[in-house]
Amino acid sequence: MKFFVSGKIGVEGDAKEVMDTLRSVGHEITFDWTAVEHLKPYDRKPGACRKAAIVDCQGVKDADVFIIIPHERGIGMYIELGVAISSEIPIRVVVNPWLKSCTMFFHHPLVKRVTGVQEIIEEFSVGNI
Repeated sequence: MKFFVSGKIGVEGDAKEVMDTLRSVGHEITFDWTAVEHLKPYDRKPGACRKAAIVDCQGVKDADVFIIIPHERGIGMYIELGVAISSEIPIRVVVNPWLKSCTMFFHHPLVKRVTGVQEIIEEFSVGNI
């Protein structure tokens, strides 16, 4: 299956770990944003930001499942969440004890809360789909 894993720039280790785990069991990542140059400050690189925004949104749309690892200071991840909802892609929110529900959209019918990547792998394994 194809996954898009969303997280916060600057603390992308968790997202990278989830992507690596998904790849290790044969899944595809539609766009690995952790492997590209960070573009901040955005106002100094408008052309590169325009291209990156298009590639990022397409990565979300190409996914079979969207995974978000929320962060209290996240911004772009919630834009990607909106793209996933509007594209009617199943969404899995990796919850943690200190950030239970930072947006009403975590209660959208397409969204399911999970405790970690293993739960996602089990749900979307070949025999369970």
